[in-house]
Amino acid sequence: MAYSIDFRKKVLSYCERTGSITEASHVFQISRNTIYGWLKLKEKIVELNHQVKGTKPRKVDRDRLKNYLTDNPDAYLTEIASEYEQDPEKVALFLKNFNSLKHLAPV
Repeated sequence: MAYSIDFRKKVLSYCERTGSITEASHVFQISRNTIYGWLKLKEKIVELNHQVKGTKPRKVDRDRLKNYLTDNPDAYLTEIASEYEQDPEKVALFLKNFNSLKHLAPV
């Protein structure tokens, strides 16, 4: 769980006042590595906001694949793989998962 920004600021201001990261880690019961990470974050970005990690982009766009399959219903795996610059094995796995999710799609 991430610490709140107010808590981070409070810990870092305590470190600046006392000059001891070890003492701050004992007082606030957090590890010194956490405080060092916050110091690096503040030095690098100047803010202490939580680092938001986004989702990984999909290698194959589902809508584009659906359109491709409706246009080319009898396409071989190698043809589909060359269209998306992927291995045929990955395309086969994706199609297997894609077809298993077909019943969830709105009609």
